[in-house]
Amino acid sequence: MRNVIGLAAIASFLLSLSALLQAQASPDATPATPVFRAPVTVTVQTNHGEYKEQFEKVPYVAENNVYIFAGESFGVNVTITGSEISQVTYQPDISKADVTFKFNQNKAMMMMMIQNKTKRRLFLDALMAVPEKKGMFRTSVVPIEPGTSSFEAWPHAIIQLVLKNFRFSEKPAS
Repeated sequence: MRNVIGLAAIASFLLSLSALLQAQASPDATPATPVFRAPVTVTVQTNHGEYKEQFEKVPYVAENNVYIFAGESFGVNVTITGSEISQVTYQPDISKADVTFKFNQNKAMMMMMIQNKTKRRLFLDALMAVPEKKGMFRTSVVPIEPGTSSFEAWPHAIIQLVLKNFRFSEKPAS
């Protein structure tokens, strides 16, 4: 009986180790193994004072969607198949990223800088989570010209942005 318990414990340990290694995957991770950030507490200033929200396990990028919280800065690489973006992957080394993001609060307004290091005009869609409201709300992001940076600003607090539908052509969001 002790042998069966010992084997079960070893199997459980190996499964846990495998899950841990997948969560700490390299920047070259596939969409099946996204890179997760450590638990984070996001703090923003609202008209009613300071607002805090805790997030436990959120990937930087999953299924070609980029998840960015107030106060963060990181990059992504894009895989181009034909003339379209087929994959977006997390790139922690900003100097190696195709597209970089910096999202901060400056007094009462939120600002995001996007740098497009690709050779084509970049389009994307965005959703935002705001303090004290449930759900995600659409917001706009202007196209970013190749080799340039663009700045977006919002006159209210935002906890998180989800950037999606990365593309090189202006087409309706899906």
